[in-house]
Formats: sequence, C-alpha cells, structure tokens
Amino acid sequence: MEYFLGVDGGASSTTCAVATGDGAVIGIGHAGPSNHILASGGRERARAAVADSLARALALAGLGAVAFRAAQFGMTGITRDSEQARVFASVVDDAVKAGMVRIENDAVIARAGALAGRPGVIVIAGTGSVAFGEDPSGRQARAGGWGYIFGDEGSGFAIGCGAVRAALHARDGTGEPTVLVERLADGAGMPLADIPMAFYEGRINRSRIAALSPVVSRAAEERDFVALRLIDEAAAALARLVAAVIPQLRWPDGPVAVGPVGGVFDAGRTILRPLGEALARTAPAAVLVPPKLAPAVGAVLLAMRAGGVPLTPPVLALLAATWELRRTGAPVGA
Repeated sequence: MEYFLGVDGGASSTTCAVATGDGAVIGIGHAGPSNHILASGGRERARAAVADSLARALALAGLGAVAFRAAQFGMTGITRDSEQARVFASVVDDAVKAGMVRIENDAVIARAGALAGRPGVIVIAGTGSVAFGEDPSGRQARAGGWGYIFGDEGSGFAIGCGAVRAALHARDGTGEPTVLVERLADGAGMPLADIPMAFYEGRINRSRIAALSPVVSRAAEERDFVALRLIDEAAAALARLVAAVIPQLRWPDGPVAVGPVGGVFDAGRTILRPLGEALARTAPAAVLVPPKLAPAVGAVLLAMRAGGVPLTPPVLALLAATWELRRTGAPVGA
C-alpha cells in the first residue's frame, strides 16, 4: 500500500497527517512548534516536532516505519528554495523517508485545503496574517506575512495587542472607556498592567497575546465601541491583503473564491460580516467561501497530487470524512 504524508508546521504546533492512496486519513499526530529554524536551537526544535508528530500519527495508524510515496510540508516562515527551506530539508532527511519531498510556506497548504485544490485566494488570520492566491494557470501571489513587528495586520496578535493598548489607555484616562479593561485581565490570567512587562520579559509569547482575540470578539458582539473598532480595523486590513493579491493573478470573468482560514475567524459573523463589507469596497470580485479542508489535509492533498493520484470527488470526500473522524479520536477502523 502507498502512503502519503502532509505536515502543517507553525509557531504554535506541528501536525502530521498520514493517508493512503485512496484518500483515507489513517493517522494524525501533534507536537510542538517548528518555526524559526535559523534561530538558536531552531533546527533541533523542528527535528523534534516533526519526529514526535510523525511518530504519533504512525502509532494512531497502527504502522511502524513507513517509506512515503510523497510528503508535503507547509511551514511558517519558510518559502521554497530559501535558506530556511534548505536547512529544514536536512531535518526532513533525518526524520522522514519519502520518494518525493516538497517544502513550501504554510500558506500554500492552507490554500490547497481551504479550496480543495481549486484556484482562488485564502486570507489567513491566526497568530499572524497573510493572503495567498493561485489562479487557474497555477501562477501564485501573496501579500503580508511579514511578522508581528513589520506586518501581520488583522491577525490575532494584532487584535490582541491593539486591545491591550486600548485598554491601557482607557485605564490611564487617555483613551475611550471599554469593557476590555476588566476582561483582558481575566483572559490573560494577570492584571492588565502586568501584560506588557510579561510580554517584554518573555513570560508570555505572541500566541498568548493572540489568544486575547476572542475576548475582543465577544466584547464586539456586545457592541463595545472600542472592540467593534478593533474588529473593523482587522477586517479592513485583511481585505487589503486580499485586494493586493487578486490583481497580481489572472482570473476568468466572474467571482474569485476567498477562503478565510485561522483562529480569528472562529468569531464567525462578528469578523466575517465586516470582512465581507470591506471586500465589497476593495475587491468586488472576491466572494467569501467556507474553507473545505484543514491545512494539514491540504498538505496531504498536495502530496497525493505530486505522487500522481487523481484528486477525484470521491478522494476529496474521503479525505474530509476521515480527517474529521481521526481528529475527533475515532478508531482507525471507524
């Protein structure tokens, strides 16, 4: 039997998905972060994350060591043919046996998953943010993704950081009143005034700040003015990324599918409605569509495509169904 591997590696975690040639996902494994591979200890951290997540996926599948027909990696902060990709390739060589290995940015696998391999654009808003598109000819383009200092507008970190800033100003009397003054303290598990120093000293990281985004979304649902403004600003920033990608590519007449991906969109209509309104102003051809498959499944899909497997509707349906079964912990034989 032939096996295919898809890996989604990021700043928060690394996910491996193992599938058979008919599209059945038979194992999923999770481990720690695998980004910033050129940083001190980055190579060792990435090697451990890939090895651990793969071992867990294979164990769930009831398999030992496997030689994959093809493996697709989608990694935060890595682009094809970059120095980071070359270093990461050495990590893959140590941990994975595969006849074919492809290493891309995580936006590539996220787009493949969200749109089930079809042309279109995704806008990712998780800890960071980026827009990435592929047109019917296979040409690709991106905008954003420059990290939390130089970019990541509209991301969970940007929303959380903006919320802390606004709440601190409200506390000081230099900004508008907001319920975020009390709620961010609860969300962070520490007094509001302690959050900046905890971040500067490394006691909390970007993911912890991004995790405050749902606090802002809930406040926006209750019509808190400051929270509403933060969400509207995030939606406008994400729409600008999409609007920058679409004209770089060639599209037939008609709508361009845009898939929203990432934890920020867990807020549902609270963020999707202003995003849709902003897209109507800046990218009229864009039409928001629900994402179909998770990024790790998008990686499997691309590995199967590279291995010559036709991505027929039954294969795509089996990928979606078995991913959901394994994700929820159903036994392999389910």
